[in-house]
Amino acid sequence: MNRASLAVATLLSLPFAFAAHAAAADAPAGASERAAASAKVRASIPAPLEPEEGKPGLGFAFEGDLVVAGENSGSVTVNVDVGSFRDQPVWLVTETVVEDWAGTKQTTEASYWLAQNLALVKGEWQRTSPSRFSRLEFVRKGDAFTVTREDGDPTKEMPPPETRSLPAPADATFGRGALLLFLRYAPAATTTYELPLVGLDGLMPGIDEHEPAVDPAPLAIEVRGPAKWGEAPDVVDSWMVVTRHGGRVSELHLQPKGHGLIAIEQRRPTGIRVVPKGKGGARAVYEDDQPSTTWKACFLKFGHGYHMAVEKWIDGAIDWDKVFEHDVSTGSVSKDWKVADLRKAYVDEFLARSKHRPRAEADALLRMTLATGEQKTLPDGTVVLATHPEFGGNIFHFRATDGVWKIVRIDQ
Repeated sequence: MNRASLAVATLLSLPFAFAAHAAAADAPAGASERAAASAKVRASIPAPLEPEEGKPGLGFAFEGDLVVAGENSGSVTVNVDVGSFRDQPVWLVTETVVEDWAGTKQTTEASYWLAQNLALVKGEWQRTSPSRFSRLEFVRKGDAFTVTREDGDPTKEMPPPETRSLPAPADATFGRGALLLFLRYAPAATTTYELPLVGLDGLMPGIDEHEPAVDPAPLAIEVRGPAKWGEAPDVVDSWMVVTRHGGRVSELHLQPKGHGLIAIEQRRPTGIRVVPKGKGGARAVYEDDQPSTTWKACFLKFGHGYHMAVEKWIDGAIDWDKVFEHDVSTGSVSKDWKVADLRKAYVDEFLARSKHRPRAEADALLRMTLATGEQKTLPDGTVVLATHPEFGGNIFHFRATDGVWKIVRIDQ
């Protein structure tokens, strides 16, 4: 296998494996104590009823910007209200995540009906992109949920819905709104809790041919207490909570009084944030058919070309003369080769290994690659991006010439 083959063979993997490696380490001791503390908080939650005239309601809302790899990538909205289901009062939670980045827009919408103690009663979940439509409808029946699932390409004939039974503990819950409700009524003292979850993650679409792994463990919650959030001069006091589940670790910063959400900082995988609306910065615009004016635009041009099998984008993202010079100097290719030989070897291998992904799927992988990678700038201005092993473990070197960025070297 030549160097071009090696470079492609180790390119971008999946985010779900990354989360799974750490899952076992995220289960601290004292499960019975956490469960007892959680039950006490859940028992203190008031009935989700309309307020008496002149008194404030129990509902609340949060609007924030989604930031991935340092860029404004969309929005996150959570609304909590009160209602009824089967003549019983319930919490009505609606959540919307709009991912709008690098030319792809994907919207995830969910509605959850929660009992007074936050146990999930029923719900709907839907994700829409130009190339994929997925929908779940689920309702509690005895000791399990009856789940109806649709998933397919909306531009083609959709396969018929499938229905299955999903067992779940009687007090299991789901969704960001349920967590925010729990924390709203939790005392400020530092302690630990846990919330059993309905395993709906395994029925939601993954990326590539792999489905996301489901962690049967409950969500672990650690209240750390007073903290700070933000960067000078916009630093605010917060009440910090850390959650762990399925290898994912997040910091939630909430208002010290009332525990309303301020921001979410995802610590594993890194690089994903939910910040107050208007704090995410301006949206970056990327055009793969135009010269790359930033190193990130160059990486995305290359990534789109590889994942979507577009030769002109692969070709336009790489400075073949510089790559040839480096590969010859290291003995990776024969000095008898010409630049055209190297280009053909690389491009042919990239195209052969491409999975011809739709744009939304390619963007999801590229965004996670940027979010989990490590970036530095060398004294000569070269930008180096080292991708996480779960996303290939490659090291890309980018350099600008007359304001146009290109890849000048790829290492393993």
